[in-house]
Amino acid sequence: MATHDPWKVLETLRNHLTQPDANVAFLFGAGSSCAVRIPVVVEDLGTQPEQTGQETIPKTRSLIPNVAELTNICVKEIRKLDPEGADPRFGAAYDAIEVEIRPKDRPSNIEDILSCVRRKLYAIGAGDTLSGLTAADLAQLEKTIRSTIAAQVNPDPSSFPEKLPHEEFVRWIARMPRAHPVEIFTTNYDVLIETALEAERVPAFDGFVGCNRPFFSHDSLTRPESAPGPAWTRLWKIHGSINWRLDTVRGRQRVVRTDPHNEGEMILPSHHKYDESRKQPYSALLDRLTRVLERDDAILFVCGYSFSDEHINAIIFDALEAKRRPHVIALQYSDPEEDSVLVQRAARFLNLMALGPRVAHIGGSPGKWRLQEVRSAPQIEQAFQLDSTEEGEQPSGSGTLLLGDFARFAVFLGALTRPA
Repeated sequence: MATHDPWKVLETLRNHLTQPDANVAFLFGAGSSCAVRIPVVVEDLGTQPEQTGQETIPKTRSLIPNVAELTNICVKEIRKLDPEGADPRFGAAYDAIEVEIRPKDRPSNIEDILSCVRRKLYAIGAGDTLSGLTAADLAQLEKTIRSTIAAQVNPDPSSFPEKLPHEEFVRWIARMPRAHPVEIFTTNYDVLIETALEAERVPAFDGFVGCNRPFFSHDSLTRPESAPGPAWTRLWKIHGSINWRLDTVRGRQRVVRTDPHNEGEMILPSHHKYDESRKQPYSALLDRLTRVLERDDAILFVCGYSFSDEHINAIIFDALEAKRRPHVIALQYSDPEEDSVLVQRAARFLNLMALGPRVAHIGGSPGKWRLQEVRSAPQIEQAFQLDSTEEGEQPSGSGTLLLGDFARFAVFLGALTRPA
């Protein structure tokens, strides 16, 4: 296998991120929220130190659970819907739905389940049953899933660490001069990015307008004159948010922004059919991603996103196929599988870089990381870590790229604004 020099790649990233005229956008997935770590309290584990052994207790945990953990939490809540001693209707329905929608290339997760339950809710007729559940049962199942998700991604602010890694990212936005606004797309429902933007007093626009109960305005995304100027960062929450609600004003429904809550009514994990009120922000934000990538000089940095959303993937890959000048840089927490859609497309599109911890796919070619000038390693240690060697051995230059961890990527960005 060929090799790629992390020094050269990091220089390329720095150049992209420090050009004042660059059209820079970001796509953050669940991994960016999971990067927020907090100390473990023994009670969190449900065990006592003498039962587990001090050496096996992790020192930190994610403030917000990852998708697999979130799925397990929701499944427990679903099974609680069945009264003790009764036939497990809800548990059995979950098992049947999981088999029905299980993807071929990855485990199913609770967002897949929620999307399927909502499709069944739209399809079921009076007196019918689907997956063994009535319409009322499906509504209860849907509410349990979305409210559990919302509660898990809405931790008490008192549990936040003193500094969020997102704040380093936001400081880079605030201190880097630029001609165009930074555009942040995220599939996350939490408000960690908003919290960091406000902590650093960085003005941001999210498509909502108004002073009392700000409402989602489609025009503000499609007409530049309806949006603030380039000094305002754009924040686009593709899958909805825990601080969105449906509101009825003079007989018409619209989406409004409120304080974070645990109802989860505007958690929208898929592109499948929604009623018109819910569909409007989802469709408008995906259209915005399409338009951003249509710019000839667009640069999209992807972090914490596993390329499991087929609709978002289609927008990204269609843009790369249509034009040669947009660039996508996918920072991966773990090396993608050889048969994954990301690796397949990275082999096809020269303007797609997939940077894993041990292997990079650049210019259509996979290669392991190998630092050519080992003596320069201390200068990039925040982003690349050399493999350890035995005493007396010379480093080979092989190592691990750390930027797939959003917390490390944020530190890398923050360093760009500090004096050398």
